Formats: sequence, C-alpha cells, structure tokens
Amino acid sequence: MRKLWITAGLFLGWGAYVLAGQQTEVSGSNCCGVLPASWEVPEAYCSLFAAAAELVPDLQQERIRVRERSLSTTMAARPVLGSLLFRSRDQRTYLIEINVNKDFEGVLLHEVPEAAQLGLVLHELMHIKDYRERNVWGVAERGWQYLSQRGKMRFEWEIDRMLLKAGLETYLLLWAQFVMEESEASEAYKEFKREVYMTPVEIFIDLEEDGVLQDHRLVI
Repeated sequence: MRKLWITAGLFLGWGAYVLAGQQTEVSGSNCCGVLPASWEVPEAYCSLFAAAAELVPDLQQERIRVRERSLSTTMAARPVLGSLLFRSRDQRTYLIEINVNKDFEGVLLHEVPEAAQLGLVLHELMHIKDYRERNVWGVAERGWQYLSQRGKMRFEWEIDRMLLKAGLETYLLLWAQFVMEESEASEAYKEFKREVYMTPVEIFIDLEEDGVLQDHRLVI
C-alpha cells in the first residue's frame, strides 16, 4: 500500500512533465567545451552555468540539460521522467528549466544580478544532487512532499541548507536578498518566497547557529 501511494505521488508530482520529459532536445550545446561535456546549455547561459559547474565539481559527470520554458517559478529542476523510471541512477538525465514567461509576477532570471543568478542556479543544482542520492521511490516521495505547503517548505529548506553546508552561503544570500529587498516581484510572490524558502534573516540565523559567521566573513 505504501508503494502504491508513493507511485501515485510520482505521477501526481511529475505527471505534468511527461510530455516535456520526452522532448529532451535543447537549443544550444555544451558551449564549445567551457562546460562539462555531459551538460547541454543554451549559449546565452554558458558563462553562468560554467561558473556554477566549478563550484559543484561532483555534479560535472551528471547529464544535465537546460532549456527555456514558461513556468510558475523562476527556475525548476527535475529528473527526466523516462530516465528516472527506466535507467540506473548513474545514467539519469536531469532537466533545469528557466522561466521566460513575460507575464510572470515573480522574478525572471535575466532581471537578476549575476552573482545572485549564481545563487539560484546553485539552488537548482542542489536539487539535482538531492535527486541523485535517491532511488525512484525516494524521488517519488519528494514529488509527494511537494504537493503540500508544509512539505514544500521542508523540502526547499533542506535544499537551501545543502548550499550553506557546501560553503556557498554568499550566493544564496545574494539571491534571497535580491528577491526580497530589491526586485519588483509582486507581494504575493514575495510572500510565497517567505513561506517556502529561507529568507536573508533566516540564512544569517542558520549560519550563526552553525558557527560559520565566527570563522569567516560573508562577501556581499
């Protein structure tokens, strides 16, 4: 019975992406060798993802594809459904999607300063790192978790904390600070970010509790 519910979570959480998962072609290439060979990124995002790849060397062998799409968030990362279901864990393909919906009331990637962009990309790469450590049932549980506001918050806080533990707190803080204090996003979007993700104040509190701020200064 438990596996039945988990399977339902998989198809509820990722069912909307079935068609997209089959269309895995990406406009662009691996940017003439600047990026890891297994990453496919449109040329416009080459330098951004090349910088991110240097900060997460343990993901450089993963198959990662980046494409533009209309979304309800700024960016999203997920396993391609076919590779999740029918390939071994080390043969999966992961998709990072970048929102290009001009009517989006949140923040589009091109509106974000470069260093803060890196914080967002690194957050999505931490999602991939989380998925990589899970079998198909573990990924399905993540999909099920994302169906509730409380589960979504727990999930996204875990991912943000992965960034902090990796020593990438500056980039996460710059991203959070821009969204909450400098962007022209709607108040509804900012409220959603406050409810689900770590705010700048919460990032500082977490770093203080872990003793990070005693060891070095944040570069802002």
